[in-house]
Amino acid sequence: ENIDEQTRFVFGEMPSNPGLSLMDIPAVAELAHAVGAPFIVDPTVATPALMRPLTMGADIVVHSVSKSMATSGFAIAGALIAKHNIVSKVGPDELRQNFAMYVKLLPFRDHGPGLSPFNALMILNDLRTLRLRMDKASRSSQQVAEFLDSQPQIEEVHYPGLASFAGHAIAQRDMWLVDAEEEYGKPVNRYGHLMSFTVAGGHQAARRLFDRLQMIWRATDLGRIKSVATIPTISTHQQQGDEGRELAAVPSNLIRLNVGAENPADIIADLAQAMA
Repeated sequence: ENIDEQTRFVFGEMPSNPGLSLMDIPAVAELAHAVGAPFIVDPTVATPALMRPLTMGADIVVHSVSKSMATSGFAIAGALIAKHNIVSKVGPDELRQNFAMYVKLLPFRDHGPGLSPFNALMILNDLRTLRLRMDKASRSSQQVAEFLDSQPQIEEVHYPGLASFAGHAIAQRDMWLVDAEEEYGKPVNRYGHLMSFTVAGGHQAARRLFDRLQMIWRATDLGRIKSVATIPTISTHQQQGDEGRELAAVPSNLIRLNVGAENPADIIADLAQAMA
């Protein structure tokens, strides 16, 4: 009911950050196109190694390249990829016919947000290992998520790879390791490196666990080669206020965890000692 003739575009994250919520891309695309609106998807958390929204019905894809794609943390960048002849009620014909080129030749050229050579070099260097890293981090994340899900101190774990996760069926359908057949001999699901979990006992209990982490880095970043944790209500979502955080389903006892390239047993050991 919120998508109607007044809608200019529809936008969604897939999976979302920090709640890892999943949307049905083909179904949302159908709703958007029915009212003449383009559908924009941000699959930053999944990366192109695990998800290709343009093949599912999206018109435009945007990425925060600064995250998993530029895992070294040495570059800040974004990416925009679009189909030709997108559905849109606004803009000239050139925008609809080739949106990515329209953006490249007008806002990018005239306002200066193009990449510097150094940023481009750092990103290119990191992109060479993207598939390898997402495969490894996904497998490690599955182990970490299953461990957390078994702990009485943890109320709920948000990770697409868990069978108990609300969006697991959609994740099974839409999240696949690119070119897995060449390595594994069959298509393989991979669910990414990001998860979040709520700690029993409220914010103070979550803060105690968070402050006791030793190996896991405490920062607001994600997508790094090392494991990183944050409490969104005191960092990324601090300025939203209680009402905004409630709308975004970000409770005060939620911890977001980016699983890095360390041995998953070491990550689990750090979480275990923090909960002790």
